[in-house]
Amino acid sequence: MEDRRSIKTKRAIKEAFLKLLHEKEINKITVSDLSRRADLGRGTFYLHYRDVFDLYEQIENELFDQLGKFYDDYFPSEDPHHLLTFIEKTTEYIYQNAAIFTLLTKPKGNILTINKFKDFFKQKIFEELSMMQQSGNEMACDEMEITFLVSGAVGIFEEWINGGMVQTPAHIAGVVHRILLKIAM
Repeated sequence: MEDRRSIKTKRAIKEAFLKLLHEKEINKITVSDLSRRADLGRGTFYLHYRDVFDLYEQIENELFDQLGKFYDDYFPSEDPHHLLTFIEKTTEYIYQNAAIFTLLTKPKGNILTINKFKDFFKQKIFEELSMMQQSGNEMACDEMEITFLVSGAVGIFEEWINGGMVQTPAHIAGVVHRILLKIAM
């Protein structure tokens, strides 16, 4: 478990990094840039990260770990309320982390892209279908259908983010949920 000072330092570095990503591509950001922006010494940066790309990779891993946790905790399920809870948790997480998700929809350089986001969820669904098939449960869902569902849901999130997240996370979750339920019928 990290101490509070370490957590605070990492948060300052991440916030500085996200601000710099709005200004320049990742391969143009230096540790000196980050250290100045976060008001920390370069040595402090190196206590936590190998380089700028390691910092980015850790941010991306945290993002996908949390989204994966929401998926594993609430979805898939036969209960439509679990699907809604999963979508609500996801939209709230996107809202709370608007800076990184805004970058996701307007990628610069080698950072996270919408396609990585789609691929992540498609992979989670394929893993679930594979486990269901191994246990003898067949689901009538093929790769094209999964691609359609994931692309549609991610497309709604992308529009919401690009529109400045004017609607509440609950509203967006409701829209995605209603659409997915209509498709499932």
